[in-house]
Amino acid sequence: MEPVPVDIGIRLTEPAAASAAITTLYGGIDLTVDQLDDSFSFRYTARGDDTMTMRSSHFSGRLAGEVPPGDDVVVQWLTSGTGWFDTGSSPLELTPGRPVPLLPQRTFSFEMSDYDQRLVHLDRALVERVASEGGSDVGGGLRFDMHAGPSPAAVRAWHNSAALVAHTLRDDGSGGLLHREMARLMSAALLEMYPLSPLPDLGTSRVRSAHVRAAVEYVHAHAHLPITTTTVAEAVDVGLRALQEAFRSELGVTPNEYVRSVRLDRARDELLQTDPTTTMVRDVARRWGFLHLGRFSQTYASRFGEYPRDTLSR
Repeated sequence: MEPVPVDIGIRLTEPAAASAAITTLYGGIDLTVDQLDDSFSFRYTARGDDTMTMRSSHFSGRLAGEVPPGDDVVVQWLTSGTGWFDTGSSPLELTPGRPVPLLPQRTFSFEMSDYDQRLVHLDRALVERVASEGGSDVGGGLRFDMHAGPSPAAVRAWHNSAALVAHTLRDDGSGGLLHREMARLMSAALLEMYPLSPLPDLGTSRVRSAHVRAAVEYVHAHAHLPITTTTVAEAVDVGLRALQEAFRSELGVTPNEYVRSVRLDRARDELLQTDPTTTMVRDVARRWGFLHLGRFSQTYASRFGEYPRDTLSR
């Protein structure tokens, strides 16, 4: 199938028109646009195809809202302005010049003010293919390791690659083959900055059933929501008993145990990333579905060899 070209150019001076345009572009819900001074402007460009697009956005004002899940891997960075993103754990403040990947199939909320932004949209299947070729297990979906910031060398390589691709896309004579290779280059540069986090060691490599693999992907994408075994079974269109038996056979755990393990990992991720002076273990536990603090602490300590308060205080 031939890639679908993308070529977008928008210039607007009315907040309502900007809100409508952004909603069309990203399917944003609960979008708020505020004019902060006498003038307002919104500019947006996108060029490429459905394998990869290079985008830029300028916004004079305040923009906030929530974007529903999509299939693209979106890497964004500010060149000026302020903002934060929240994908269900702790808000991430945006630092100008530092690229941040937004996971596919995850809802995220955001707030940004008076900003200039660059974005690269990459086809999820392509990023997974490049990651798999590099030896990463993508069976549970894309989970970037956000614990440590990317190295300066990896960030420079990303920006150098982005500049090369942008220059190439400006040449109308560039062909489809070259564009696909450029998309692979950007995927590799992303994975250099943010290696994939390993999946919980629950025998995932033994997964043979398409239903179990689909269920694993669903759990990782929706762990922040109140999902149950029944929810997972309905999402992958398989009977409840059949899913339970498949999990026991291939992973050695029940679906509920797998969900709990993924949520424990996410809770640990948040405890490692947040400020201990403003974060409470109880709040993190509740965000990831653990309502009984004492039971959460014991389960956490059994899995990680330390209590959640010890992780938070690192």
